Amino acid sequence: MLRTVPEDFEVTETLAFEPSGTGEHLYLFVEKRAITTGEAHRRLAEDFGVPRADVSYAGMKDRHAVARQWFSVRGPRDEADTRGPGLRVLRQARHPRKLRRGQLRSNRFRIRVRAVSGDVEPHLRGVASHGVPNYFGPQRFGVDGGNVAAARQWARAGRPRVPRFTRGVYLSSLRSFLFNEVLGRRVADGSWDTALAGEALVEGAPSGPLWGRGIPTSRDAALELESATAGAFPDIVDALEHVGLRQERRSLRLVPTDVSWSLEGDVLTFECVLPKGAYATSVLREVGAFRDAPGGTVRPGRAAA
Repeated sequence: MLRTVPEDFEVTETLAFEPSGTGEHLYLFVEKRAITTGEAHRRLAEDFGVPRADVSYAGMKDRHAVARQWFSVRGPRDEADTRGPGLRVLRQARHPRKLRRGQLRSNRFRIRVRAVSGDVEPHLRGVASHGVPNYFGPQRFGVDGGNVAAARQWARAGRPRVPRFTRGVYLSSLRSFLFNEVLGRRVADGSWDTALAGEALVEGAPSGPLWGRGIPTSRDAALELESATAGAFPDIVDALEHVGLRQERRSLRLVPTDVSWSLEGDVLTFECVLPKGAYATSVLREVGAFRDAPGGTVRPGRAAA
């Protein structure tokens, strides 16, 4: 069982750079417990007395977790009352520029799984040595995949104006959905970690499309598989090609680093470092089927076994 308590799922960000120590933006390294990144964002804006547009963060983090992440606040104040439940400041430093999405090097995870059954160690060794399919995790798609359903309705309605944040959620969920569909086909035929003819490699590994406008860089068998997959979802393809997004690629293989684990009775403690944009749930799905206490299941994949 995953996340019986928030402390069972810990994640700590590492920035892609070090704050300089001077500048108009105050960088805050905060610890949040059992609250969303959005809630922390709102509370920091209120505590510092600034518009929410003056508070930014590099990445979204799970609610049902203890997450240590960076925010930046524009303004002259160097401190504020952030003593409310679930949020505390661990470190702060100034920097000339605001923190932007994606300005992370990596995330370190420490995850405790309870009531483990069966022999999971061969799968853990496979994860450490060979990596896992680089699926976007279920967090990307909302409760029961609701973000994808809502995004497809929005696309079929002609993409009417919605709040900027909502539009971003829709587009990222549609892009991620298509990528996962391609990756799922590659896992099914055993080619997720083997280059096909015409493969567009990313850091030496097979890749899949993050759909958008432009000519795919894949060719031959790889392009044929991707096109056939995308062809089953013409509404998604049309939306992604007409909103200004450009074709990008994402590795099909995720290789965790600094992997370690321990088993005490039926409790597994697993630690690893993942690059930005990668999901710990994609790693855990290759180890076993673990029920997530707040709801949902990390389903078994076993591709890395």
